Amino acid sequence: MTIRRRLTVSFLAILILFGLNLVIYFWSSQKRSASVEDLRLAISRQILVASIKQQLNDIQKQIALLSQITAEVATGGGDPEQVAQFKAQIDSIAEEIKELQDIATADGKPKIETFEKDFKALGESWRVFYENFGSNTVKAITELAIRGDPLGQRVIQRLVPQLQEDEKARVERSSASFYAIARLTNQMTILIFVISTLVAVIVAYRVSSYLARGLGELKGGTALIGAGNLDYRIILKGNDELGDLAQAFNEMSVKLQSARTELESANRELELRNKEVEKQKQVSESLLLNILPSQVAEELQKNGSVDPKYFEDVTILFADIAGFTLATEKLAAEELVYLLNDYFTAFDHIVKRYNLEKLKTIGDSYMCVGGLPVRYPSHPVDVVMAAFEMIQAVKERSRPDSLTPWSIRIGIHTGSVIAGVVGIQKFAFDIWSEAVNHASRHESSGVPSRINISERTYSRVKDFFECEHRGKVLTKDKKEVDMYFVNGILPTLLDDSKQIPPTAFLRRYKVYFEKNPPDFPPFLINSNLAETNSSQKIRTDPAAKVANRAAGSV
Repeated sequence: MTIRRRLTVSFLAILILFGLNLVIYFWSSQKRSASVEDLRLAISRQILVASIKQQLNDIQKQIALLSQITAEVATGGGDPEQVAQFKAQIDSIAEEIKELQDIATADGKPKIETFEKDFKALGESWRVFYENFGSNTVKAITELAIRGDPLGQRVIQRLVPQLQEDEKARVERSSASFYAIARLTNQMTILIFVISTLVAVIVAYRVSSYLARGLGELKGGTALIGAGNLDYRIILKGNDELGDLAQAFNEMSVKLQSARTELESANRELELRNKEVEKQKQVSESLLLNILPSQVAEELQKNGSVDPKYFEDVTILFADIAGFTLATEKLAAEELVYLLNDYFTAFDHIVKRYNLEKLKTIGDSYMCVGGLPVRYPSHPVDVVMAAFEMIQAVKERSRPDSLTPWSIRIGIHTGSVIAGVVGIQKFAFDIWSEAVNHASRHESSGVPSRINISERTYSRVKDFFECEHRGKVLTKDKKEVDMYFVNGILPTLLDDSKQIPPTAFLRRYKVYFEKNPPDFPPFLINSNLAETNSSQKIRTDPAAKVANRAAGSV
């Protein structure tokens, strides 16, 4: 017998037992529901009979009290409101008798019909008595004596107690029937469940034992074949799927023996090719990361394009080498390129240490930005510290006997930009906005070896650096703009500990930005920038102020 047939027979047996369980369940549920409904109706009838009896007794007591009142003092019968209330009581009892009739059993309906008929006569007699009492006492007393009292005794003392006894007996029978049906259905349910469980366990055990033996042999054989023992053969008795599978494994081991040699040879060749591909991939990724920020390069590799992004707050730095144009006339081409590469390489190291992003170089101009592609709030302060290090790097490379006494002008502005990648050949990551133009204007309006910042940048760094207000400076586009020179670290943030960075500076940086600074220009601790003296001269010398103000129009 095949495994499929074994499983089919087992499944059908379990399915039949499951269906039998469902049949027993629905049968027992129906029986319980019928007995519960019968019990509920019996209890409802018993409650209605008790309520009717109570109301009849109340009315009979009321009639008895009225009949003992003398005609001279009786006033109840003539009051329309009291007559209406009395009729409402009679109608309420009639409604309950009607409800009792609706839910009565077939054997109880004749007695209820008799009771209903007698009550109608009794109620009519009581109405006549109540309506005439006080106005026609003789008629009221005569009605009560001739019809009311005999009917009341028949209804209240004989019919109602008999109905109560009948309904009590029905409640007891319904309750006993309910419990008997509940016991029977529970016993049958448990019995069928136990039988189903035993059959399912036996079937599952037989099938699982057979499969376990066959699968165990297959597992052991495949483990040996997988371990490399391709001479091993799996032997299984039977013509079912497990036997076919064992034969397939045996044939596979034969084919694997012949394929192993070819695979080993192919793997060696593939390994050599993978190493070459990985080497080329590393070269291409290195070139791409040298052109684009890591996040932008990753997006370009993943999507094939880079979506433009808006950065609401970045700090842009433009640096330009003063005297470069004159140097091109005095130096040989290779020497000029060598010197420029030396400067810009130093700038690249500084930019990397301060987590800034280099954008491009145009001739002797160098452009970088802080605050993108990863947004962080400390970029204005970080860019200014990087600017100080750029000035220091230029100073360290300038010699008095050099033909190129270069210096550097730096302009910084903080604002919003749009960043993206343009082009398909020699593409570049760049930024665009009016903020870029402002940064360029501040560079061109600056002074060599000084950091010229905008008013927006000043508002972001004034708590860290000592700044000098230049006043309104006329830029190339004929606009007067407030500009500031950065002279150095605030004296209040310097201390005598010689710690780098100073303790007070480090504490304020952590409070403002919740992190440590990426780096710190150590020369600012002692010198606080040598240009401080020259800035004092600019502030006191009127001629220097005029020259400084005119720098923007150059």
